[in-house]
Amino acid sequence: NAMVNVLNLLRDAGAGRKPYTFVDEARRKRAANAVKRGTDCILRTQVKEDGVLTAWCAQHDENTLEPAWARNFEPPSLSGGESVGVVRFLMGIDHPGPEVIAAVEGAVKWFKAVEIHGLRVDNSPGKDGKRDRHTVADPGAPVEWARFYELGTNRPIYVGRDRVIRYDFNEIERERRTGYNYVGDWPAKLLEKDYPRWRERNALP
Repeated sequence: NAMVNVLNLLRDAGAGRKPYTFVDEARRKRAANAVKRGTDCILRTQVKEDGVLTAWCAQHDENTLEPAWARNFEPPSLSGGESVGVVRFLMGIDHPGPEVIAAVEGAVKWFKAVEIHGLRVDNSPGKDGKRDRHTVADPGAPVEWARFYELGTNRPIYVGRDRVIRYDFNEIERERRTGYNYVGDWPAKLLEKDYPRWRERNALP
């Protein structure tokens, strides 16, 4: 969320909101212009699949803007985690234009399409008594999302430090299973509360 956090700061500074009321007018203008450029970059990096807007990768190439590798366990993919912050940033735009509205609507539809049902993250210790984490089948589990979805298929993918893409969370090494959140409920509040309020605030049909 590094870029989104910076853009939120610049947006507040550009508008002279607290605690950035000390920022002079020249810097406010520079900040506001940076936000416009950043927003344009966000709209350009939203991944389209078969002409349909989806979400964003956790990182994009600085030249091509295509989804890109970051650390070995962060592959080119669609992000069920970082995309939430991007959508919230776009929802914070006053009087959004058609492009911004389409971006939000496309991402929300994607979040709903890739929900994971019947799977629970179990933090029980391993047989050796040490900390561990697995996913287990559970029909009563709340909706979850994967951190990474495969480009073109929307299958949840899990990658350890070996950079090998796997489709079963339990197959990656323990150090990554317990040291990184590959499954979570990141979009839940966005879908349940933030998105309906955004549509109401902007009088969308």
